[in-house]
Amino acid sequence: MDKVDKKSYVIAVDVGSSNVVVAVGTVAEGGVLNIETVVSEPTEGVSAGMVDNSKSVGMALRRARERAEKDAGITITDAYVGISGKFVRSARYTDHVFVEDVDNCISQRDVNALMERMRNVKAADGEVIMDLFPISYRGDTGVEMKNPVGCYSKQLSSTYNFILCEHMAKDRLRRVFLDAGIKIKGMFANGAVVADSVVSTDEKEEGVAVVDIGGGVTDVAIYYGGALRHVVSIPIGGSAVNGDIRAYGIPEKQVEKLKTRYGSAVVALTPDDIIQVRSSSRSLKSILRLNLATVIEARMTDIAEYVWNEIRDAGFAKKLSAGIVLTGGGAALKNADELFHRVTGQDVRVACAEMGVATESLEKVASPAFTLAVSILIDGAQVGPCPVGIVRVEEPERKPVQAAEKPAAAAEAEPAKAPAAGTGAVVAGGAAGMAGAAAAKKSVPAESPAEPAADDYDGDDDIDSNDGGWFSRLREKARRAFDEAFKNPDESDDGDDY
Repeated sequence: MDKVDKKSYVIAVDVGSSNVVVAVGTVAEGGVLNIETVVSEPTEGVSAGMVDNSKSVGMALRRARERAEKDAGITITDAYVGISGKFVRSARYTDHVFVEDVDNCISQRDVNALMERMRNVKAADGEVIMDLFPISYRGDTGVEMKNPVGCYSKQLSSTYNFILCEHMAKDRLRRVFLDAGIKIKGMFANGAVVADSVVSTDEKEEGVAVVDIGGGVTDVAIYYGGALRHVVSIPIGGSAVNGDIRAYGIPEKQVEKLKTRYGSAVVALTPDDIIQVRSSSRSLKSILRLNLATVIEARMTDIAEYVWNEIRDAGFAKKLSAGIVLTGGGAALKNADELFHRVTGQDVRVACAEMGVATESLEKVASPAFTLAVSILIDGAQVGPCPVGIVRVEEPERKPVQAAEKPAAAAEAEPAKAPAAGTGAVVAGGAAGMAGAAAAKKSVPAESPAEPAADDYDGDDDIDSNDGGWFSRLREKARRAFDEAFKNPDESDDGDDY
């Protein structure tokens, strides 16, 4: 039979430079998300966010999808997708409208008219507008207004933030999903959504920078006054750290494990001991933990300085009252927050997805590497659920039992037939066993309890029967007859022991 799941599913896919992450969530009461599953598969073919080999990325996507489908018990057909890289940027544009009301009172119609003008703005050649939202509103006096409706002014002006992406990068990513048979229900710029699962509304109001350190890209999103003010993608990430470690003769398959288990972003906080690494030749290679930390600290310092320069150039160096929030796979590196604090002088913390996630699901996403996928889920849920395939549950095949259709006298006259496999009965071989069973059937009282056979199958997965049904009664009679046959063998028995 078909089992229809009435849950509202949301699917998110984060195609990174190192891994493809697929997250499945369901919308619970209050709008929070229950995380059904989050899976990650390593991938190649993505360089600094740009798809270079669609076949390699597609294979990783299909593997991740199959695992997610198995875990969640659904078939994935649609998904929300994130994209980032140096080809994603933000730009500001300012425009105005004249207030319609003769008394110069700004209404929602004026705000909507200004929004419509912004939607008609054309992107530069080779780019597409992914999203746009207002940063601030101003009236005749030039004073910034958060909610202009009801204020008095002859005109209303606003500065909007536009998220732009190159056509080529977007088309390449679409090709991957097309080949994998997944329809893109919506595409978000990673930097524009990553904060939604790690920072609160108050932090966005006070001023906060969210830094998502991925494999090949580090995304920076700056919030101030409750609005997203600046988005930038830096083409460097955790893979650069791995490359530096690899240059010291460490086998590639050992690098990530070595970095996460023993690595540190601050040499001064690293113990002075020796690490043994087994190479491909099965020989042991000794590495000073301090030397490993030195390599990591140098590259992570480069990333932190890049980030801080972007924050300063955007004019928010002194406006981050809520500090800097680190997330992404690279943020899981030990002492990464301390390194960023030393470079920027800001309060820094490492965060995993928690905003908008049900309490019982927090453990499933307790890794910074899953933050972006969960943020995409949150924003996708606001757009609408994803259609999913129906879970098919096959009904167990019922074997016809002919003996039940015959009168009792006829059934006793004929030799007993072996029940179908999977009914839980064990059948003795030979005519003597059957004859003994028939004789015992007459002598056993109906109310006497039957003892189970030694090899009786306890699980009735293949049988759909209820207590007291005709099939249960027939099977019980067969069991009692068989048990009594073994306890009181017929005189014609040949003496063989079973």
